Formats: sequence, structure tokens, C-alpha cells
Amino acid sequence: MANELEQSIKDIFVALMTEAHSDDGAIFNVRFLDDDILPHVDCIVELIGQKDYLPFCFVQLKSTKTGYTKKDKRLKVKFAQESLTGLSLYPAPTYIVGIDEKDESAYLVSANGESLSAMASIPTEFPINLSNRGTLWNEVNDFWYRAKKIKFASKFVESVEE
Repeated sequence: MANELEQSIKDIFVALMTEAHSDDGAIFNVRFLDDDILPHVDCIVELIGQKDYLPFCFVQLKSTKTGYTKKDKRLKVKFAQESLTGLSLYPAPTYIVGIDEKDESAYLVSANGESLSAMASIPTEFPINLSNRGTLWNEVNDFWYRAKKIKFASKFVESVEE
């Protein structure tokens, strides 16, 4: 997956996600994965600015040079049912990003099970912009904040002998 992505697609995504959000700079860090590390995932997007834990989300990128549908102005990218289902199985926030290579714009859609069916296009109502980057940061951070409250008790801990 990730190795199949053209560098230009990666560059567009990184530029949009790491654009300065405020005077403090970017609020995301993008880490691309090698093939087969996580099936259906092209990159991990880490949130910058959280000090108590490291929230992240998984992203799969799809790109097109064919533009938009005439009726609904949706970005023409194909996404197979298998990929959608596979991406939604990760117990973390997961997203599909459709990239218009000509306009160098990108659109975000959740893959967390809300409407899981194969897609021939992606809605353009959530462009990667200042407002939606902030919304995404809050959504992912809120997920991990709630998950952090779940106490994990491992069986694999060192015994303390006195």
C-alpha cells in the first residue's frame, strides 16, 4: 500500500496535514508505513501538542486525476469493500483521505463503521483545511482520552521480591 503511493501523493497529504495551524505550528505528524506492516493502512497520523499520551489515527490514501462527479461534486476515487471493512477493524480512529492530484486538495471521511460499503467516490464536504484539521485533532484526542481511562492490567509484570 504505502510503497505503491506515488511520492507526489504523499507530499500533497503531508503538506495539507502539517500546515501551520496556529503560531505554534503544525498539529499533526505523518508517518508513512512500509507495505504489510498494517494491512489497509498507509500512514499513522500523530497529534502534536498532547503531553499526557500520544493520540494517533490510521489513514489510507486514495488519489485521482479524474476529478469530481457532476451531480454531487464527489471526488472520483474507488475504495473496495474489503479495504473499508479491513480499515474499520482497527480499534482506533481510522480515515480515508481522497486526494485530487490536479488541485492538490484532499478530503477526509471516517472509516469507523458508520456507513461501510464500497465507494466509487468520496464526499467533498470535509476538505483538509484549518477548520477540519482542528475538528480532526479534537475527535482523535477525545477518543484516546476516553481510552486512556480504561485501566489495562497485564499479566506480564515484574514481581517484586523483598
